[in-house]
Amino acid sequence: MKILLIRRDNIGDLILTTPLIATLAGQQTVKLDLLVNTYNKDVLEGNPHIGKVHLYCKSHHRKPGQTLLGVYFQRLKTILAIRFAGYDVAIVGSTDKRPLQWAKMSGAKRIIAMGANGPDCVTDKIVSVKGRHIVEELNALASPLGISEAPGPLELYVSKREINDMAEKFRISRDKPVYGVQISSRKPQQRWQVEKFIEFITRLSAHEDCQIVLFWSPGADDNPEHPGDDKKAQQIVDACRDTNLIALPTFSIRELMAAMSLCDQIITSDGGALHIAAGVQKPVVALFGNSDADYWGPWKVPNAVLKGPSDDVGLLEVDEVYNQFIGLRIKVMTTDQDLCA
Repeated sequence: MKILLIRRDNIGDLILTTPLIATLAGQQTVKLDLLVNTYNKDVLEGNPHIGKVHLYCKSHHRKPGQTLLGVYFQRLKTILAIRFAGYDVAIVGSTDKRPLQWAKMSGAKRIIAMGANGPDCVTDKIVSVKGRHIVEELNALASPLGISEAPGPLELYVSKREINDMAEKFRISRDKPVYGVQISSRKPQQRWQVEKFIEFITRLSAHEDCQIVLFWSPGADDNPEHPGDDKKAQQIVDACRDTNLIALPTFSIRELMAAMSLCDQIITSDGGALHIAAGVQKPVVALFGNSDADYWGPWKVPNAVLKGPSDDVGLLEVDEVYNQFIGLRIKVMTTDQDLCA
């Protein structure tokens, strides 16, 4: 059975789909290909479960020097490629109209998609169940094919070379704990204040001999397409000069994956970085504002989730976040010691 899985969404959405990818590819009778966008494709590098990856370039993701005509020409080639691949099933990982259009263009005999009120082209409509995590919702897309196994962990594949390169470039030592602090979030109600990050880093550094790696979205905050937090990061670096803080700007998904792989524990707001942390199997403290922590929370990694009062991360106090971070670290270390005993 040839299956085309369509996931042309954000980075986090594709990462959260990796358990479904493993579920589908684990069936001996299945050959699995994916349609993703050029922005999130690096998430799939090294994934052994995937056959062909068809690429879709969104117009605002085109590279410097790439024309709109070139984007549309490549899109036409992708349409023809999926049409002539002869897919039996197309699975759509979202309820948006455009992925459904791609499913129709594939010519697949069956189209599986979320939503009880989907268009007539959807042959198998999966009803959303309240209280399920998004990974469980996505995994339910396999049920019309007679597949009922529970979803596994998120899967990201980072090579030793990538990890070692990041360690050498930023002089990250392996002989003491490494903690990641990720400060960026696109949603205002998911953002913690600079002064609170500074206090958190200062207290954590005083608590033990450790390295603290600062992650953020590089760029200026007035960039209309991809606002960055260079200014906020510099404020933190300047205020934390007496700590062992390593400022680590990452300019690709692969760099962020490799750098987070070096960490023993990570703190971040909800977003793509949270799912990268979980995808490289790191314990994570997750700060949630106006998003659903039950639906979007860390999947199958040790974690502590803090929900901001009035759905605002900015109202979380440093004491509460710091205590949860230390408590999770102690819990993980105790569990590791018990397993080694």
